[in-house]
Amino acid sequence: MIKIDKKIITGLSLLFFTLPVFAFAQANLFLSPSTGSYKVGESFSVLVNLNSGGQSVNAGTGQISFDNARLQVLSLGYSQSIFTLWTDNPSYSNPAGTIYFSGGVPSPGFIGASGGILRITFRAKAIGQAPVNFISGSILANDGQGTNIADGLRGSLYYIEPADSTVPSTVKPPETSPVIDQSKPLEVPTITDWPKKVEAGKTLTIGGLGIPLTKISIIIEKGTEGSVNEYTFSGSDGKFRFTYDKQVESGYYRIWARNVSESGSASGLSDPITVEVTSSSFIRLGGLILNYMTIIITLLSLLLLLLLLLIILWILYRRSKKKKGHEISEAEEMLHTSFDKLRDGLSTYVTYLVSAKTAAGVKRREQKTKDDLKEELDNIEGKIKKEIKDIK
Repeated sequence: MIKIDKKIITGLSLLFFTLPVFAFAQANLFLSPSTGSYKVGESFSVLVNLNSGGQSVNAGTGQISFDNARLQVLSLGYSQSIFTLWTDNPSYSNPAGTIYFSGGVPSPGFIGASGGILRITFRAKAIGQAPVNFISGSILANDGQGTNIADGLRGSLYYIEPADSTVPSTVKPPETSPVIDQSKPLEVPTITDWPKKVEAGKTLTIGGLGIPLTKISIIIEKGTEGSVNEYTFSGSDGKFRFTYDKQVESGYYRIWARNVSESGSASGLSDPITVEVTSSSFIRLGGLILNYMTIIITLLSLLLLLLLLLIILWILYRRSKKKKGHEISEAEEMLHTSFDKLRDGLSTYVTYLVSAKTAAGVKRREQKTKDDLKEELDNIEGKIKKEIKDIK
């Protein structure tokens, strides 16, 4: 058995009736047998079948409810299913009275009037009528767009008899399934449950009450963008639930519902409801979801840090400039002082040489003057190097 990611199946779903080519498709999910009588303690099997209505289909989903007071699921079999790909293995819950499946088949898909998807093995628990119905379901066409062409979800009704067949029962099996009187106008459904506000990017779910086991058409309108037609199915109690398969965007959505019979006749529209979709306060970065306030605080913190760094650099620059200015002033003063000393020294040495009486005396004084001048120049050079080093 092959498992695939849920995105492969759910990513195929688009709006209903978007392509005229499927206008006459009668694809449906149904249970077989649709009725039967069984004794308490007896086990029996029910097949979940798919009729593609002449179209090629490659995926389908379904959620089934059963009377868990009278029936118990023993097992689900799908080794011989027309579906070979499963988002999750078919599952059931006896406490909740529900069964769920979601699978598909690779291209070229399936075409047929009775393709077996799932075998449900029940055990009869208590006498009475035990309905088994679809809560929801979809059949996706193999058209590259995943168009939902499901036109019907047909449940079943079973009669559970006492284990001892000699004990009379006061409950009789119905001769036929309940039929809607086509001579009367269909009742208008009521939307009873909806959110007043939804955050953008989230899913929109509504609930209501319509005719039992009937197709419910959902009309969605956003502003002036035109309406979108979707659908769901009501259960045996008439309750229905619908989840919009697209993420909603900011704005106001108006939603209506109407009952649609198997013959295609429709009731009037329900009273509209209005849902306000507000802008999301979160942003997604890959798999990380961040609150806008967190981002704003982080950016402000970074700006403050940058401002603090600029202030520190400015202070250091000012100090450096001030220090260099001081060092330059000292160097300038030292140069002036050194040149004054050199000038005075040269004048003194000239006088000293002129005052010599003999050539030997001039020569001796010349050497002494040379040595003294070299020492003075070396001293000045050392001071200049020190000041240049301080400036650097």
